[in-house]
Amino acid sequence: MSVRVGSSVGAYRLTERIGRGGMAAVYRAYHPALDRYVAIKVLPDLFSDDEAHRERFRQEARSVARLKHPNILEVFDFGQEDDLTYIVMELVEGGTLADKVGSPIGLEQVIQLLEPLASALDYAHSHGVLHRDIKPSNVLLHKDGTPVLGDFGLARMFGSLKRITAIGTVMGTPEYMSPEQAADEPLGPASDQYSLGVVAYEMLTGRVPFQAETPAAVLLSHVTRPVPPTHELKGELSAHLGDALRRALAKKPDERYPTATEFITALKPAAWPGRTAEMTAVAVVKSASRSHREPVVLVVDDGEANRELIEACLAGVECQVRTAEDGLRALRSIEAVVPDLILLDVQMPGMDGYELCQRIKANPKCRLVPIVMITGLARTEDRVRALEAGADDYMSKPVDRVELVARVRSALRLKRVYDSLDSAERVIFSLAAAVEAKDPYTEAHTKRVAESARRLGIRLGLDASDLEALYRGGLIHDIGKIGVPDSILLKAGPLTNEESRIMQSHTTIGEGIVAPLHSGEDLLPIVRHHHEHFDGGGYPDGLIGDAIPLLARIVAVCDAYDAMVNDRPYRERRSDDEAISILTGGAGRQWDPQVVQIFVEPLRPTT
Repeated sequence: MSVRVGSSVGAYRLTERIGRGGMAAVYRAYHPALDRYVAIKVLPDLFSDDEAHRERFRQEARSVARLKHPNILEVFDFGQEDDLTYIVMELVEGGTLADKVGSPIGLEQVIQLLEPLASALDYAHSHGVLHRDIKPSNVLLHKDGTPVLGDFGLARMFGSLKRITAIGTVMGTPEYMSPEQAADEPLGPASDQYSLGVVAYEMLTGRVPFQAETPAAVLLSHVTRPVPPTHELKGELSAHLGDALRRALAKKPDERYPTATEFITALKPAAWPGRTAEMTAVAVVKSASRSHREPVVLVVDDGEANRELIEACLAGVECQVRTAEDGLRALRSIEAVVPDLILLDVQMPGMDGYELCQRIKANPKCRLVPIVMITGLARTEDRVRALEAGADDYMSKPVDRVELVARVRSALRLKRVYDSLDSAERVIFSLAAAVEAKDPYTEAHTKRVAESARRLGIRLGLDASDLEALYRGGLIHDIGKIGVPDSILLKAGPLTNEESRIMQSHTTIGEGIVAPLHSGEDLLPIVRHHHEHFDGGGYPDGLIGDAIPLLARIVAVCDAYDAMVNDRPYRERRSDDEAISILTGGAGRQWDPQVVQIFVEPLRPTT
């Protein structure tokens, strides 16, 4: 039977061909009696005598017909007419997810699209159905953006001994196939979850993780190659997203997330930072022994809409949001309850944000309260002025919700660290913050080093106590610079020999400051030895190789990389590739080669 636009299939009249795949064509069709438009998937004449293709077609109809989920394409009918085999399905006319990929998509939209698909997958798996071909073109979109999982052409019942695929034949789309599917091994729900992870990776980065000249090379990459680094992801959420994607794309099925929904949940800002044992920061460890107190976030903005928007953005953050519409009300609120974080607008009537920030930081009770300036002013001098007024961070309007949530969580975590310290420690950490505040070029440097060192420690398999020391040591590793004159510390040019000697003394000055801390024993090696060189050419003691404490070697690499990829008074920032090249070139001389290798591995571009 010839199939063309205008002909009839059963009770349906074909009005338009809307798609064509490897084994079927899809038509928009109309049922006059029901006055309803549907999609009809027709097996081409080429395959009409192929029993294997007809069986796959029947399998799709049987698989989907038993599934009733709002995000799974509904099957209405299955039929055969002469030599024609067809499936009647729900019509979805908003395009496919493939229309949206190709460039990075924001995390909020990624979650909005993938969360219902994950629910659909878990539902199908709970009914014993595997999809086996999860990819963007098989995700249909309604006109309102609601995603629907379609094309169950390769679906089968897992646990069944019946195999549709011939021995030695791998079915699926190479770029999205799990390692076990690529190797034609038995499959379970984890295989579909891997494919969903590939889709998430592509949506977030704009590219699939593995690309090669031939399908076979792509399949081999899924089996043998590590997940490429996600260079496209920026900001404080990037490390967390990278970790979540790597777990979703683990080579072994039992190392992936238990369900697709748990994977999508892990992508959400509410899941960052991770609260598993290996990711627990010192603040979380110490808070376990204290009664729980919900942190307070004070939002100061003269615009009611802005206050409401920020409060809505923080709805998923474990915190109590308070608001103030001007500086005087903010000071009264702080006097009543000292907040854990202040989000502060700059342009306000009466007392502006700069003055208010200075007054807050002048209050001894508030010196360690993080302040994030949020403003429409984007000039460099505005940013510098905010930091000079005492702000700990700076965001430009319009505020990205995901970034705001990430910054708030990071600031609250840092505040919990401060709260866990005794009085002597608070002075030390306050001094470290004061050192960083001297120089606008080092904005948030120590915090980035602390976070980076902790993540590197996790990859090196260190225990919780070492991870705690890395985080705290990273925060205060440069505290000795409080004793270095500003004329040297901020000099926009090469240092003289005498100036270099004074600058190098910050390691021993820092050790002297930290030494009295009753809990500073693990931090001393980091503070004193983070400028030692692996070949013995560093300072202050000229230690060689493994004689340099491991935690100091870790911080040294993280410190050097962050310094290289950010502006300094005497030079502009270097590119990631340049920084990686310098680190690898100095491995074995300035830095521990093993630490460098582990550090740069997720940063290297894919080839």
